[in-house]
Amino acid sequence: PHEARAVELTAVEPSGTEVQGSDAACSPDVAKLLCRRNIRAMFAFQLLSALAWGTAMGPVFDRYLYLLGSGGARDPQLLPIHGANSLVGLAESISGITSLVMAIPVGILVDRHPDRRARLLRASALVGLTAALVGLLAVLMDEVLLLTLMLVLFGAFSELSSSASEAIFADSIPAGERSGLFVTKAIFSTVGAACGPFISALGLLFLGDVWQPHQMKAVIISGVLITAPAVATLFFFRDPPPVDPFVDPLKEASPQSAALEDSGPAAEVPRGELRFGPLSAKHVPVLISVSDFITCIGAGMTVKFFNLFFIQDHGFSPVAISLLQTGYPLVIAVFMKFTQRLAKPFGRAQASLLFFSLNVLCLVVLGEVTWLPILLCVFLLRGGFANSTYPLDRSILMDFTPSSQRGMWNSIASLTSMTWSGSAFIGGFISDAHDYRFTFLITALLYGIACVVYVPLVKLVPRKEQEINASPVAISVSVMLMGSISFFWLIMMQIVLAITSGAVHDLIGGEAPTMEKVELNLKSWSVLFSHVAGFATINAWGSLQQTYFKGSPQSALLVVPIGFIGLQVLFAAMDSIRWKISHMDDGEEDEFEHKWDE
Repeated sequence: PHEARAVELTAVEPSGTEVQGSDAACSPDVAKLLCRRNIRAMFAFQLLSALAWGTAMGPVFDRYLYLLGSGGARDPQLLPIHGANSLVGLAESISGITSLVMAIPVGILVDRHPDRRARLLRASALVGLTAALVGLLAVLMDEVLLLTLMLVLFGAFSELSSSASEAIFADSIPAGERSGLFVTKAIFSTVGAACGPFISALGLLFLGDVWQPHQMKAVIISGVLITAPAVATLFFFRDPPPVDPFVDPLKEASPQSAALEDSGPAAEVPRGELRFGPLSAKHVPVLISVSDFITCIGAGMTVKFFNLFFIQDHGFSPVAISLLQTGYPLVIAVFMKFTQRLAKPFGRAQASLLFFSLNVLCLVVLGEVTWLPILLCVFLLRGGFANSTYPLDRSILMDFTPSSQRGMWNSIASLTSMTWSGSAFIGGFISDAHDYRFTFLITALLYGIACVVYVPLVKLVPRKEQEINASPVAISVSVMLMGSISFFWLIMMQIVLAITSGAVHDLIGGEAPTMEKVELNLKSWSVLFSHVAGFATINAWGSLQQTYFKGSPQSALLVVPIGFIGLQVLFAAMDSIRWKISHMDDGEEDEFEHKWDE
């Protein structure tokens, strides 16, 4: 998804070559005006498009598709009636596959013609309006084939508009300020996404709080109509000048960003700086994309079905699910600001990895907990942890890619994100064959693998305050942070194993699992979390060695006994805590608690 609201788009219209923005004769004042105009236009587009999408394609649309998949469509069924979840996944896949097909050619267009990106946005506006018109007809007629065409057009609109607008937006931001503005952009998007379900809730209060076709159609149509002002904002974008009119990027950006801007993709980081084994700063975009790819596979199998999980399994009414989806993006927006502030002292990659790791734990709890109050709290926390990292990762990606390649990397991001849509189809089949909770656990497993891929970025992406000449205090804080991340993963491994072994099922609610399920879960989760915790621990002791014990080969070996003693003390403390928890209910260790101890 992945998130003072008056946006001013009435800046003075430049004329002639000034409107194009990329003309070399463009004065610095006009260039700054164009860049600020693009930033405001991007904020407005994010807000309105998220509002339209949240209203038209939110939980009500999911339930409408479920209705059509259960036999409510007028035309022939695309899937068997008992495969209603599969139709929801199929609908998401159609839009995603369209973006997938268009990603590469759109990326080539955006990079090959950097002075015509604004024209591409205007062309995408026409596609968006056509999609809205087809959507109106499809909903009024209950035609699945027309809905399919609408989703294809919306997929094309999404790919073209997002790739071109992201490239213009990144080029319009002064180097060194991307993190804050990317977070602000994401907050506008999440606020719009929250307002959509809120509008749905208000409408359903007047129309009736039941799942009736005419009520669902009224909500969807109102969202489709909001598409018109959303696409209108695309006409305010202008191509920015080729040179940053605000500051010298070599002064403000990190050494790696400056090298990329100055020397292009072949720029190399000085030897000995920013390395993680064989990996260097030039691998940062690849690592982010691979991690996103794995994340999107897992997200597609689960995220699209959260609404149906609460509707079908917990009996949420239309107003209740709309209000839940109103609060969900607002929690994400709050977490985004919190993550940004945490990133300032600790670093963007560190904050991103920490929050996304907590999301893995929340998913495991969602797959096991049945008591609704805890379920809702964990659901909202999970959304905040998982989605607040996106703007930080996008700002890292833009800092480590030159302007001439931003269209390509935006397209690659689209390719990875569209995996979300493709795996939604698989998630629908799994939900039909098993249940929603089963997909939560599969997604958590994939998220854990994505965290492992992301770990090298902790060393490759510098903290701004510590890029070259870090103070002793800052270095000590860095070492302590690495140790804290290792400790966090070891603790989280114990929590996950306690839940999956069934040792604490009395505390979290639900029936005791079968021993066959316990053994299967423990084999999967113990392998995953032992590897993640192991990598984090190696990284922590490696940071300690590189900081304090790198003077000679003899001193470097001192970290071995220090690490051995430290881990033995930690494991002894964990064994003691695990023993106390296992005996706190009846004073004896049952078969589930024994499995946890194993």
